[in-house]
Amino acid sequence: MKKVLFSLAIAAACTLTFSSCAVVGTQTGVGTLYTGTTDPVAVTNNNVGSKVGVASATNILGILVMGDAGVNYAAKNAGIKKISHVDVQKTSVLGLFGSTKTYVYGE
Repeated sequence: MKKVLFSLAIAAACTLTFSSCAVVGTQTGVGTLYTGTTDPVAVTNNNVGSKVGVASATNILGILVMGDAGVNYAAKNAGIKKISHVDVQKTSVLGLFGSTKTYVYGE
């Protein structure tokens, strides 16, 4: 337990030292005041699947980052075995708040 707490303290110190805002990068760019985009990530099939899985992560002030926005997590949430395509939606407000949502489509 002490090792976990020590690791968390080191991670928090590094976060405070090396980051100062909650900005998310996108293929279309980052707005100064607001960013709200949905970008394609991958296409593996020409058929749009009937299932949609969503996974998300949130960043507050670059200090608190939580969640799992991974493709695997989103696919498992919806019971998707064959992925047709993946989109990622990113939002940032004044560099203070950022979020990422991964949408996985498939069967």
